[in-house]
Amino acid sequence: TALLLLFPMVPHFCEEMWEITGHGEQIAAARWPAFDPEAAREDELTIVVQVNGKVRSRLQVAADISDEELKELAMADERVHKFTGGKAAKKIIVVKRKLVNIVV
Repeated sequence: TALLLLFPMVPHFCEEMWEITGHGEQIAAARWPAFDPEAAREDELTIVVQVNGKVRSRLQVAADISDEELKELAMADERVHKFTGGKAAKKIIVVKRKLVNIVV
C-alpha cells in the first residue's frame, strides 16, 4: 500500500521496489487502495476545557459523548476545581467535539 501511495511522487523507485517485492504486474496497473470509512472514524477525542476563556485542562472522551456528560466530566475535573474556586458556573459553553468553556 505504501508503494502505491508513493508511486505518483517517486515512480521509478516504486516500480523497482514493486518488482523486487515480487508483484507480477506493473505498479501503474495495480488498483488504488480503497477508502475504509470505518478505519478513519475516531473512537476518542481530546476536549479542551477552559475556565473563563483560558485553557486549564484536557479530557480524553469517547467520540459519541453527549453535551451533558461532557459538562459533568469537565466540572468534575480536579484541575478545573482549582481555578473555579468552588464557585458555581454562571455559564457552560460546549463546542461539539472541540471544547468546553466554563464561565465563573
